[in-house]
Amino acid sequence: MDPRESQALRTARGLLEAGHTLERVLGSGLIPDDLVAVVRDAIREEDGFELVPVDALTDSARLSEWLHKCDRAQWYYWPELRQFLLMSKGWGLPMVRSLDDASDEVVRRLPNPTEAKSDVRGLVLGFVQSGKTANYTAVISKAADAGYRLIVVLAGIDNGLRKQTNSRLKRELVGYSDGRPNAVRLPPIGKQWHEFTRDDSHGDFRPGYANHAALQGSQPVLMVVKKNKVVLERLIAWLEGAPAEVRSQLPFLLVDDEADLASVDTRGTYVADEDPVPDDYEPPSTINRLIRELLNLFDRRAYLAYTATPFANVLIPHDSNDPEVGSDLYPKDFIVALPKPEGYFGAEEFFGRADPTTGERSGGRDVIRPVRDEDMDALERGVLPQSLEAAIVDFVLAGACMAYRGRAESPATMLIHTSQRILEHGRIRELVDGRYRGLRDEWRYQKHHGLRERMAQRWDQDFRVVTRAADITKDIPFDVLEPFISPFMESVAVREINSFADEVLDYEREPSLKAIAVGGNKLSRGLTLEGLLVSYFIRRSPSYDTLMQMGRWFGYRGGYDDLVRVHTTPELEEWFTDLAFVEYQLRQDIRIYQDLNLTPSDAGVRILQHPVMQVTAPLKRRFARTTTISQSYALSIAQTFKFPFSRPDDLSLQAEVNLQAVRQLVREIAGCEAHGDSASKTFWKGVSPNAVIAFLERYRTDETARGLSTPLLIQYITRAVEAGELTRWTVAVCGREKRDPVLGTVDWGVPRGQVNQLSRSRLGHTDSVGVITNPGDEAIGFDVEQQRQLEERYEAERLQRKSISVIARQLRDPGDGLLMLYPISRSSGYDIVRTEGEARRPLYDDPADPRNRDLVGFAISFPRSQINQAVEAYAEGTVPWRPAE
Repeated sequence: MDPRESQALRTARGLLEAGHTLERVLGSGLIPDDLVAVVRDAIREEDGFELVPVDALTDSARLSEWLHKCDRAQWYYWPELRQFLLMSKGWGLPMVRSLDDASDEVVRRLPNPTEAKSDVRGLVLGFVQSGKTANYTAVISKAADAGYRLIVVLAGIDNGLRKQTNSRLKRELVGYSDGRPNAVRLPPIGKQWHEFTRDDSHGDFRPGYANHAALQGSQPVLMVVKKNKVVLERLIAWLEGAPAEVRSQLPFLLVDDEADLASVDTRGTYVADEDPVPDDYEPPSTINRLIRELLNLFDRRAYLAYTATPFANVLIPHDSNDPEVGSDLYPKDFIVALPKPEGYFGAEEFFGRADPTTGERSGGRDVIRPVRDEDMDALERGVLPQSLEAAIVDFVLAGACMAYRGRAESPATMLIHTSQRILEHGRIRELVDGRYRGLRDEWRYQKHHGLRERMAQRWDQDFRVVTRAADITKDIPFDVLEPFISPFMESVAVREINSFADEVLDYEREPSLKAIAVGGNKLSRGLTLEGLLVSYFIRRSPSYDTLMQMGRWFGYRGGYDDLVRVHTTPELEEWFTDLAFVEYQLRQDIRIYQDLNLTPSDAGVRILQHPVMQVTAPLKRRFARTTTISQSYALSIAQTFKFPFSRPDDLSLQAEVNLQAVRQLVREIAGCEAHGDSASKTFWKGVSPNAVIAFLERYRTDETARGLSTPLLIQYITRAVEAGELTRWTVAVCGREKRDPVLGTVDWGVPRGQVNQLSRSRLGHTDSVGVITNPGDEAIGFDVEQQRQLEERYEAERLQRKSISVIARQLRDPGDGLLMLYPISRSSGYDIVRTEGEARRPLYDDPADPRNRDLVGFAISFPRSQINQAVEAYAEGTVPWRPAE
């Protein structure tokens, strides 16, 4: 939407909010004639918007409906914020209504500020860069309208994030005496906020800026402080100096932003309610202790934690009660999961979500670009790798396209995050700055000596492909883009962002800033990088929360989502895909518990564990426990869909081991009843389960393939055999019927000769090939009667969209197992012509590389059974997870 359309829509929304009808607004003359149709369509689309409710883990029976009894006609702060969002920030009515609804759901779970005593602990779960600040800004405005008088916001651990948060609350709640634009109006006398912190780098709390008398008046008090020992001790000491009777009657709301950072106790002894204090008692860690001390100063208190990565928070002991500072910060009263906002791009949208059991994926976009091991080696040697230069070129092209689309004055940022070490930042900055200057000078003076051709090729073969797949109307040729490249290149600055460098990203002071930001921890949490187009991210963090928070590219990318690029390693790409599933499953548990009307003290959420990553830092999960969820492999399929393509030496060894394993299996079952008319379609019946187990023992899988565990498969089969199930096996070769000259054949020792190999391509730059089976494979070995039943059931249940594979498992006798073997060619992907924008790619960039081998995949189809087997491990806190009843 161009600026004229945006302004016309804002005007229309404002008039509609004032009570005018749509037709009167459109005929008022305030909407340009050529934009009337655009505005009408946009307003009607907004009117049809359906609100997505929050999910909440809480006991609705215990909720007081105090908020519904409030006279909102007397409110001031939320109506002012609402109008500001509509008129100044250009929010659509659906966004404002969604925020209104979600913030109501949080506020109604806070205690009534008129209660004599209250102590509520809650957690609000958002998505990374998704609008959590907008939610707690709305919550604060409504809390102030409802009667909360002291509101403290804990905003990160450094001055940059504290200032950013303070500035936003100043603009959206407090206002400025000079009436500057892009801020709410200064409230009238009697409604103005008492501010005891300022929106500058040195504006943290100091007693000299505060007055105890403010705590006794009717106007709300707002402080934005960082989680710092000295600052919190100053604040507590100042509050302790206020009269006790004032503190006892003052409704206090403590908002903890990024609540999993610094707030969680990492040292204290776990002392449960009414338990004796042990001799080796240790007090809580400093920040955690000070937060609890701050809460204990007030009789009417509410602690509200906000985070997108709640893993550490839900693992806090639920009944911990320190003898000095009382209850810990476990969200005992409620957990609210905010809905995913319209237009938000998170882990699932960028990387996709993969089910660890089946390998099936959903979501994902073709914006991830690989950084190889040799590129990281080059950086270690002080050499700028080709992938980083490609990322810089991507930034230039994306930024130029932003300008073409009317956003020349908008900020544009590139993130380079390779290490947390500050010394590394300086070295990388010098490399990047030198190369960027070189590219800029080459474009200035010698672009026709090769650079223009390279950039045009990158534009045509990468950007245009993605754009056409997303929205073909946005596609433009390089000739149209070219005039915007030079102005953009001239405006870019390379900056080092860390606690030692004096460079900053201040988008308020520089609203059209174009920057390549090199940094680490300061760029990895909370701080918003405006207009983030390209990320070069290779920092390997083994913790769920740390890794997710470092994904600064998550957020709203409306109008330029096709231009975003994330350059990262295949391993990190896989990890983000796995985390998307962890995030999805945690929210699903909250939804289930909501239906059961449970609180976080009744049932805890589970966190799926990963074979390589940690749920959170060890000290934050000291009291967590690992549990395995017992479930059956019955009526399921287990298959190899992940191979370590990103580790070619490991894959080469694995491929050789597996080739020998399948040849050994073929030799061992040679005496069984063989069927089929070719080597590629041979299957043996009556195979002993011992032969299958021996094959699984020899077969080597990728150690990071969480969805497939050969030891668990072996354990399950062994227990099934002991119970009289899976005693008869069919083993099938599932090759191509006809030989393909590109894919070739392989010698597995099958009596009828060479086996024709299959093609199985990779999903993007991941280590996954998705699903390796073909429809109908799971009916291999059926006799005539079973085949007839299969066809009849399939026809009868087609409307239920039940697959033929599921029906085959249901029909197979519990005593019969099916092992399918798949010969996967190293030339997979080169046997077909790839279409533009396709997410699939060949297995190998160079099939002729001697390290790149043909692969052996397998799948096991399990029939119905009564045998259970633990197949997934989860972390849970002192409140255990429980299945739905």
